[in-house]
Amino acid sequence: MLMYRLTRLATIGERTGQLRISRKFGLNVGEWRALGAIHALAPVTLAGLARELYLDKGQLSRTVSSLIDARFVSHRANASDRRQALYETTAEGRRLHDRVLAFVAVRNERLMSALSHREQAGLFRLLDKLDRTFAESHDEIFSAQALATARETAVQARTRRTYRAAARAAGA
Repeated sequence: MLMYRLTRLATIGERTGQLRISRKFGLNVGEWRALGAIHALAPVTLAGLARELYLDKGQLSRTVSSLIDARFVSHRANASDRRQALYETTAEGRRLHDRVLAFVAVRNERLMSALSHREQAGLFRLLDKLDRTFAESHDEIFSAQALATARETAVQARTRRTYRAAARAAGA
């Protein structure tokens, strides 16, 4: 099954990568992913980062906070929406990013050496196709879920207003 094979590869890669990255750079894989995405997308909101990484905002918030505490990421108010912060890498964060990226590139080259250049190109072409299909499926499900939640919230609000109006009328 596709998901079993992909999950197995991802688990092996993540576990070995986690050990190497934490030993060499003191980051966990989640911090590395967040740092890389912030570096690539800066300035980015937490919601934008969560969308890009397909992660829960609460979990991601803790990861970003640890990067801020370590002085790898900075944040400032978003001029167009004061409720949201904009995140970007600091000079120290950019230096760390570049060091980790060089390390990861060498590791990636070693892992991909089992495939010819033609096979690598074909694999990435196929992964791009799957990525689009998976992202569409994700968006379809979660957009429908968000819409259903919004509808339920609206129904509950109408019910509460109707109940309060009836209670006021009965007490009058």
